[in-house]
Amino acid sequence: MARVQEITEACFVNIATTLIQAFAALCLKKKKKKNARSYIVSIVVGTIRDLLVEEAKFLSGVTNEVQELSRELIRMQCFLRDADTRDHKDKTVENFLREIKKLSYRAEDIVETFAVQGKALHNIGLEIANVKTDISNLITSLQTYDIKAAGKGDQSSSGAFDEDQRWARQTYAHEVEEYFVGMEEDIKKLVSYVVGDDETHHRPIVSVWGMGGLGKTTIARKVYKHGDVRRRFDRFAWVCITQQAQIKGILQDILIQFFPEKKEEVNDMDDRVLVGEIYRVQRDNRTRGSKILLMTRTKEVAEIGLVYELRCMNDEESWELLRKIAFSRKSVEGFKVEPDLEAVGIKMVRKCGGLPLAISVLGGMLKDNGSLRDWKTVSKSIDLYLSKGEGNEEGSDGGAVAQVLSLSYNVLPYHLKPCFLYLSNFREDENIDVEQLYLLWIAEGMIISENRKNGETLLDVAERYLNELSQRCMVQVEVNDFSTFRRFESCHLHDVMREFCLKKGREEEFIGVIDVCGVEKPSLDSFSLINKTAYRLVIHASDNVEAPVNPDSLVEDYKQLRSLAIRYSDDGISGMRIIWPMGIVNYRDFKSLRVLNFEAYEFWSIKLPEGLEKLIHLRLLSFKSCLLDELPPSIVTLPFLQTLDLRVKYGIKLPNILGKMKRLMYLYLPDFVEESKEKVQLNGLSELEILEGSIKSSAYEIAHLHVLLTNLRSLKASVADNESLCAIIDHLIKNGKNLQETSLTIRDSVSFSSEHQGSTDNSALLRKVLGCGNLHILIFHKVKISQFPPYDDDNFLQSLVQLKLRGTEIDEDSMETLGKLPQLRSLLLLPGSYMGKELICHELGFPRLEKLWLVELPNLCCWRVDKGGWLIFLVW
Repeated sequence: MARVQEITEACFVNIATTLIQAFAALCLKKKKKKNARSYIVSIVVGTIRDLLVEEAKFLSGVTNEVQELSRELIRMQCFLRDADTRDHKDKTVENFLREIKKLSYRAEDIVETFAVQGKALHNIGLEIANVKTDISNLITSLQTYDIKAAGKGDQSSSGAFDEDQRWARQTYAHEVEEYFVGMEEDIKKLVSYVVGDDETHHRPIVSVWGMGGLGKTTIARKVYKHGDVRRRFDRFAWVCITQQAQIKGILQDILIQFFPEKKEEVNDMDDRVLVGEIYRVQRDNRTRGSKILLMTRTKEVAEIGLVYELRCMNDEESWELLRKIAFSRKSVEGFKVEPDLEAVGIKMVRKCGGLPLAISVLGGMLKDNGSLRDWKTVSKSIDLYLSKGEGNEEGSDGGAVAQVLSLSYNVLPYHLKPCFLYLSNFREDENIDVEQLYLLWIAEGMIISENRKNGETLLDVAERYLNELSQRCMVQVEVNDFSTFRRFESCHLHDVMREFCLKKGREEEFIGVIDVCGVEKPSLDSFSLINKTAYRLVIHASDNVEAPVNPDSLVEDYKQLRSLAIRYSDDGISGMRIIWPMGIVNYRDFKSLRVLNFEAYEFWSIKLPEGLEKLIHLRLLSFKSCLLDELPPSIVTLPFLQTLDLRVKYGIKLPNILGKMKRLMYLYLPDFVEESKEKVQLNGLSELEILEGSIKSSAYEIAHLHVLLTNLRSLKASVADNESLCAIIDHLIKNGKNLQETSLTIRDSVSFSSEHQGSTDNSALLRKVLGCGNLHILIFHKVKISQFPPYDDDNFLQSLVQLKLRGTEIDEDSMETLGKLPQLRSLLLLPGSYMGKELICHELGFPRLEKLWLVELPNLCCWRVDKGGWLIFLVW
């Protein structure tokens, strides 16, 4: 048996080495053009290299061969970077690219399968031989068509500048000012229309009309947040109406924004009551005059109100916008652009048709690069696109934007292209949770160990990638004002950019998207145009969708999938979604899956499909917002699982398997766990970086967490008993130096009363919590405190950034203590939190406070700010 194993391992190394040679032969061609698919091969090579380095200790007898293979894989990255600068319009070469992608994925599957099951897999030699034969045949075909590797001197530029040097900076997008040019007069007029002067008093709808990329949403947000508008109206709501929007959901969303305290009541309203409530709100506000600000590309839609047509930028405004973006790191007032460079810039912006989106993307390509040669290169590239008509499918209105977007995509570094295309996973106008996005990128192998810099984790690399996309104006990011761990909170795509992303994803066979939200009875014919060769499939559905006649046929042609997401429109408004689709009844046929992502899917009426334990390549498994009564114990056999999201709705039964899943790096626990005789162990998770969720001593074995979870970087815990709270605080105190983000929610079952729970001095527990110097976010939810102890300790919440209180019943004296917290920037006093009659800001109190919420505090009569008090942003 040992001899058979040695032969199999030797074949394994041989096939991987042969695969590298095939990549080298394929990726280089004589003509110096760009190839947009080579990044797929790059991802696979990086994944294989990482895996082999990690698994080398398990491959007995072939240590030297594995090390040599790793060196060859690193060399291969140079070929792939050059391949990314070449384009293959020839159909034959396109077919070769398609075949090499299939072979590369097959090889990756074999590598991982062998690493897991090699000693028990008797037919591995046959599989290796088959792939090796296919690669040899492909190489022969490539040589027939005179495709061969180039020498060191045969390298082409991406067209603009050295990407590695240019994007090595660590500045972040939110550090650059928001550029706003030439629209001040538009905002002034729109504000006057909205607040209701004589001309528009009887026009309840003001419509902003213009083509995509013209800046309608940007202007609308400025108007929406304008001081005059905020003073004029009492209630505000912002909703995005997509092509698949549902009227009921929109009305519920509006009411919830008007009356957030009535969210549950609004959710339970039927259609007739809902419409009646909206009518009542409108009637009650008629004397003051409600207004609707509408943004649309369609003139017929705009004409239901007072139409305000948004104009394109003139040449002067266009150049000013490009100048501000391209030279963002230089002083705008003191910096002057050379005349020759300005002439090239004005020439380029004229080709953008006065569209801010096109100019912004162009500026992202040129950011902080003052080379005349490089600007001329980009200008010539735009000329080439215009002459060929590339990216002009949208017609004359969208042509300029499409051409600039195509160019901006082609000059992206190879590692950013798949990250950008992955954004097509998400729905129109969706605010994308960046942490979820990072984990998907990591699971797909788009973030590899090679790209880490000193001290960086894979999540750090992912955030750096998102920042690069933001710097290039390919994606818009929202900054997390109070996080010490992640700079960004969410991101989203402009609607025009998303259309381009979807189009490019289809062209690259990268992803297939099925969106039936708002479609009452979808038929299988509606999916006939979906690319069946895509390696990723995402299905968007909602609660008004009925299953097709033959649901199995929906996914039966996607056996090659590496990522599958079934996402219901779980926006927290309409409740749980029905079961659809049900096509996947057995996972055994989807052996290559790396990502399996369910959102708001119901598994109560039917069991989880069989074969989940056979998905040995799975990296990410998510049941977020699903109805799932029990986690199958068989998932413990998933050897490469990194991310497990168990944030289901209601309760779930957890088997004691988590501690055995050694490769888990990101774990999200449910709010409620059904208690059982055996507690869930968390020992063995030495690679865990993120732990988030409700932690109960009755469900988990949590003693000595500080010894077990030494690699933890982010801890977001919710506790509802004293034992769990003690365990979390011990971990924060004893292992806090590695933690970059800590959030603690203390719920109503916790007691800080010295009379509670016998002899335990629970009042000392509060002092222990407040003395935790590395706690960043602290939330008390219906936990009576009455009074905070005096601030007399250097560790007293010294790192706390946000404090949220509800039902704490604190008194006036506690405010003096809270005012001494050195890093506190956000203080939320919610119902029942503060019982005092006077709110006092003492001299030098709250030195860094930026936001204060005061919500339903009936005893509060006076708010006093002493001399030297703080300047805040106040929300009542």
